Amino acid sequence: MNNPTETTELEQFTGYLQNLAAVMKKVPGRTDWKYRGFEELVLECGRVMEPKPLPKNIKPGQPRLCYANCQRLVLKNRSLIYVEGYAMAQGVSIPLQHAWLLDANGYVIDPTWEPFGCCYLGIPLATSWVKSIWNSRKQKGRTDELSILQGNHLEDFSIFKQGFPAEALA
Repeated sequence: MNNPTETTELEQFTGYLQNLAAVMKKVPGRTDWKYRGFEELVLECGRVMEPKPLPKNIKPGQPRLCYANCQRLVLKNRSLIYVEGYAMAQGVSIPLQHAWLLDANGYVIDPTWEPFGCCYLGIPLATSWVKSIWNSRKQKGRTDELSILQGNHLEDFSIFKQGFPAEALA
């Protein structure tokens, strides 16, 4: 039987992000922004997602290149949804900024981590909107595969200042 005073991994995970969000609210400036930081954005707009093993038809991507791995796969497979947020890898005690995919049934497909993580909290993004961000960045000369959300400085922090446009969320 579990001790009722013990906290779950998910409670520790979200508590950590809530603490970081609270710190960001104390940073001078950004007072007129809708979200003062990435943690607040993910906590408000994200949802908890359940992982499953990598399907046999998806090859593992390169370690530490989660954004590139997922961006490439979502362009090849229309049934997948691109997600950014925080996840906790097996054996790691703090949430990490990460990208993964959702399958048609809403399960996490993580082509970067082997084994897949234990906790995922993220924001599913519409593929058409993600493509529009990539195209805009290419026009600005950016061909690197940055995080859509953490790289939002390239769009003058529009998501953090105003929130997501209606067409952005999957």
